Amino acid sequence: MRQRVTTGVSILDKMLNNGIPEGNQVALAGSPGVGKTLTAFEFLYKNAKAGNRSILFSLEEDPDQIVENARDAFTDFKDIDALIGNGMLSVEGADIKDTIRGGGRGQDGEMNYVFSSATGQIAQSIKAHGATRIVIDSLTTFKLLVNDSLIYRMLSLNLLSLLKNLKVTSILTLEVQTLSRESLKYQPEFFIYDGIIALYSTPEERNRIHSLEVLKMRGTKHSFKTVPYVISNNGITPLISVDNVL
Repeated sequence: MRQRVTTGVSILDKMLNNGIPEGNQVALAGSPGVGKTLTAFEFLYKNAKAGNRSILFSLEEDPDQIVENARDAFTDFKDIDALIGNGMLSVEGADIKDTIRGGGRGQDGEMNYVFSSATGQIAQSIKAHGATRIVIDSLTTFKLLVNDSLIYRMLSLNLLSLLKNLKVTSILTLEVQTLSRESLKYQPEFFIYDGIIALYSTPEERNRIHSLEVLKMRGTKHSFKTVPYVISNNGITPLISVDNVL
């Protein structure tokens, strides 16, 4: 059996029968505001604390702002700055965003080059840091650049193959338009990932309830339950007992 990599979220590890199989490339899909970036940050933070060099590549937000948001949300994570200072945790993206913006939205051949250049920068940084845990936030940025869905799928496959060859375990965030489980529609690119974790935001009376679900994970049995959660000072926190997810 392959080694397992913690997601950083205890109940999610339980749902995955002790974590993500090492080397899997996992999509974290959800609508705006459900906590995709924070969930992905916790994955890297907990792995960095365990001694695994970790990098978050931000293709949209300013890297410093992501770190600041994580400090504000996870006030119990006291050693974020120490992990960044000793190189165990990195948040990057400025150079890659410049590459993407410089390409604009042109012909597919041009976008193929931009996509390949950006992924080449990601690979170079992974090698330079010796990183084994990766987040790309958000891969939807690439999707917006490419007109042809088949070309986008091919380029995405190339990226996932590159990450697999680099022997990293990664989470790639994806924007979806739906807020609820009932209205979720599978995107064509969902099928290329080793795993898919969905985050939902469902209205309940005057509030919204966040919940998560494992839709797919190669290499392990997993729970098919939907688990409500909140974003608390000490991370993504379930609203049910871990004993009730299998």
